[in-house]
Amino acid sequence: MIQSIKRTILPVLVGIVLGIASFYPFTYTNPISLKLIGGVKRGNWITHFDQSMKNQNPWLRNYVAFIGLLGSIRPEIIYLETMWDVDGNKISGDNDYILKGAPPDCRYWSFVIYDFDNRRMEPFEETIASSYRTPLQEDGTYEIYLTAHPERYPGKQIINHGGEDFTLTMRVYGPDLAYYEYKNSMPVGSVTKVNQ
Repeated sequence: MIQSIKRTILPVLVGIVLGIASFYPFTYTNPISLKLIGGVKRGNWITHFDQSMKNQNPWLRNYVAFIGLLGSIRPEIIYLETMWDVDGNKISGDNDYILKGAPPDCRYWSFVIYDFDNRRMEPFEETIASSYRTPLQEDGTYEIYLTAHPERYPGKQIINHGGEDFTLTMRVYGPDLAYYEYKNSMPVGSVTKVNQ
């Protein structure tokens, strides 16, 4: 009887351990998951959220988005995130910034800010800038101000961080498939602190 239980339980336990060991590397950012899944790192932008964020599981989130019950039939979304300005300093709610860059070739793009627990911030409607609302300059680039004081930039596209520390996420929907093959071709913006 005991031998029969051992023969039954041991393979199940080994299977569980092997399953966890196989899947675990894809539940957080590490060289294995970046290599196998194919992360994009462009300057200070990277295709995962900061692994120190509370309750965030970016690889599992992307996995479900791609192959879940209503998963896309082809790659559909690229998220890039940054927490750093062009000088290598962590972006802060104490400062204003200018986000400049060329838009990606895609169906829709947007920038949105989150707090360090990956929650949307208030005022909710002012925490996002999208390709539908952001005017492009004559040279085809965008210029977006990240500030807690929209009144300082009349007539400009702004994202209001409300004076709270934040991360900036670029969302690209329906991207040109060349971005998956030539990852360094994905255009990203530069985040520059405004000197006041």
